[in-house]
Amino acid sequence: MEKVQNSAMKRFRDLVTHIDGSVKQTAEIFLFALSTCMWCSLGKKWLKEKGYRYSYLDVDRIPLEEKNRIKEELAEITGEQPRFPFVIFDKKKWHSGYEPSIWEEIIHEQDENAG
Repeated sequence: MEKVQNSAMKRFRDLVTHIDGSVKQTAEIFLFALSTCMWCSLGKKWLKEKGYRYSYLDVDRIPLEEKNRIKEELAEITGEQPRFPFVIFDKKKWHSGYEPSIWEEIIHEQDENAG
């Protein structure tokens, strides 16, 4: 996960958006999203409303071959086709799709393990 995230953040640094949060958290949150995806918009809104700090890349705003490359890399690592939003927590754990109860569980788990 770390390799895919770091590579995307480096290659598309001008397109990665960083959102500051208001709550104390140790978990780093990164989303691969689509700008036109309802579930991605809901995920970004949920993270912001909860006060989490996160970054995201709307992969539909990068060249198609790069988007496909990211999808292939994620599929290779996870063993399944990624669904958007695709969330990476602390460059290790991941979740494919909008399921805020699972996201929150992972965030709390990561924070507990760090503390």
